[in-house]
Order: sequence, then structure tokens, then C-alpha cells
Amino acid sequence: MDNEERDSLIELEDSETGEITEFIYADTFDFNGKTYAVLLTNEEKEEDIEMVIMEETTGDDDEIMLKTIDEDQEDVIYDYYDELCDELFEDEDGEDDGK
Repeated sequence: MDNEERDSLIELEDSETGEITEFIYADTFDFNGKTYAVLLTNEEKEEDIEMVIMEETTGDDDEIMLKTIDEDQEDVIYDYYDELCDELFEDEDGEDDGK
């Protein structure tokens, strides 16, 4: 693991269970005037990796904080991020094909 990867690791505690999970801070994107963080569980096996999207907010001391997405917005936000990824990969495919 290089320094950049190590710097992007964060730990989050489940407020209900107290369980701490380590995530890789993988990406951010804006949607409907809000910024969202894309987190990946830090797992050894690729098939065990899970993606979590959380809303970024700013605390009183201008520190970035992560907030769980409202359940009623979760599907819309995940679908939007999937579309962003699809567009990115389509662009990359088009460039590779010389389009």
C-alpha cells in the first residue's frame, strides 16, 4: 500500500452497533447541490469489497463530515453515480476505439 492509499483510509463507527469499519475514500461527486463521498470497504478479496455513498457536510470547525444518505434518496443517488461511471467508461472506450 503506498502513502496515497494510506492517506485515503478512514474509519467509520456504526452508531447503533459500535462496530468500526475501515474504508477507502475513493471518489466524490456533486448531485442536486450536495457533495457525496464514495467509500469502498478495505477488503483483501475484490469480491468482498462493498461501495457506500455518504453525503459530505461541513462541521462547525470547517471539518468535512460524512452523513448517511436519507433512505428515500438512496436509490436515486446510487443510480446517478452508476450513470456517471457508465459515461466515464463509455468515454474511455470511445477514446480507445479512436472515436
